[in-house]
Amino acid sequence: MKKGLLLGAGFSYDLGMPLSCELTGVFLGIYNDTNVKRLAAAMSGQQPYGKDRPINKNAITNGWDLLLDYKKKNGTNYEIFLAGLQSLKGISSPTQSDRDSYNYLFVYFYDIIHHILCLYQEASYAIVYETNKQWFSKLENLLSDQETWIFSLNHDLYCEYLALDFNIPITYGDDETLTFPISNLNMSRRITFGCTQRAKMSVDGSGYFKNAKGINLVKVHGGISELEYRDNALLCNLTLDKRSSRELAVDFRLSNEMAYYRGGKKIPGGKDRTITNLAGELDIISQSMLTGGSKYSRTSKIKEGEEKLQIFDDALRRLDQLTIIGYGFGDDHINFRISNALLVNDNLTIVIVDPFCTETPDCIKQFDYDSRIRRAACGAAHWMDYCVGGKWNVEQMNALKENCKLRTEVRER
Repeated sequence: MKKGLLLGAGFSYDLGMPLSCELTGVFLGIYNDTNVKRLAAAMSGQQPYGKDRPINKNAITNGWDLLLDYKKKNGTNYEIFLAGLQSLKGISSPTQSDRDSYNYLFVYFYDIIHHILCLYQEASYAIVYETNKQWFSKLENLLSDQETWIFSLNHDLYCEYLALDFNIPITYGDDETLTFPISNLNMSRRITFGCTQRAKMSVDGSGYFKNAKGINLVKVHGGISELEYRDNALLCNLTLDKRSSRELAVDFRLSNEMAYYRGGKKIPGGKDRTITNLAGELDIISQSMLTGGSKYSRTSKIKEGEEKLQIFDDALRRLDQLTIIGYGFGDDHINFRISNALLVNDNLTIVIVDPFCTETPDCIKQFDYDSRIRRAACGAAHWMDYCVGGKWNVEQMNALKENCKLRTEVRER
């Protein structure tokens, strides 16, 4: 049987990563009426796009008001707020100054959320992972005898960590490498990335496993460890030739230290990061994380920059079973592709694993016949044990109930 997995935030929940509502609470908790006024005033005086493209104070104020309004309404999904901010670009035919101002705000919030996720990744690994990884040891039960496609909507590294620690071959499909020094002040210490030319990405790419056991991992929405280089032509990921998750975690920390210094001071960056190339010169590399309301276009036609969606489409046509874990069906570009795949691939069945999933999502309800859609009201680790033997692991279930204390510790850190 050809199997694939689609992973949402629920997959990493028992390893310490936040659900959307928790991350939103941390993000919105940073801001209040007082510091928002100071931040708005400070941002209004900046010139991020040069003197000939001034920032619009009213637009900046509107953006911050949108955040405070969302917080007062007890908003629980930061992506809805970001989508609202992006939509302001289209109101009343804004000027270039308006567009620049809203984009400036979006990049600022993007950087904050990316930073929070990085902090969560490191804290959860230190506090939760070693305690709970044993309960994910049956990950192999979800995999095919040959290659398994895993499409992750998460930004974390836990699929990679588990594969390394349980000796499961895993690849991003990279077929090139690229090396950078940590900085121009530390040229001797270097970090190597695996790379893929975006234009050549394909389900049949030479870097993926074919007819051999292993995970072909595609981070559909990018990730905190995935970077874009040379005007997004190259996708760069940390190399996975590691003996354990601990080695990959060290590389992740190093990648976050990459920088360029001038006069002894680190040159700041946001989504576009300043780094050092092998010649000791300033270079630019970008975060790949997709968030907000414009991750991908709303049509089924694949456009430039949507190569991962093409791989998703093509893989779904070849699968017999797609197990969906911890995904709330909130992304239209994912939902209609699953629906299309069920239409064109008569062999495809769906297993939805989610403790909060009580009924079949509307986007695939028409295919809920002849056991094509199955549901399991449990977490990822529970299903790994149950799906083969048909028995729940009571020890595991009781141990994971203790996660509340660990998650509180992660959040406090």
